[in-house]
Amino acid sequence: MAKTTKAIEAGRLVVPDGMVGVYRVVGVSPDGQTADIEKFDVSKQKSVGDPIRSVAVNKLAAYTEDASQTAARILREAITED
Repeated sequence: MAKTTKAIEAGRLVVPDGMVGVYRVVGVSPDGQTADIEKFDVSKQKSVGDPIRSVAVNKLAAYTEDASQTAARILREAITED
């Protein structure tokens, strides 16, 4: 998952440097330098846990899912139904 030049905005899924997992941007500071993020479960499409405040935007990379990751997620969803 490489860094992208797209602007980080609320609602975007990101992968923070030095952290494991996918996070959703909850809000971005007015100056655009920091963002509040929360852990996000891609399979269930919902947030898990409390927000992490004031993470530097330059430490966030946009989350991208390739075809094999998508296939694996769909298979997991089909097998593990809640």
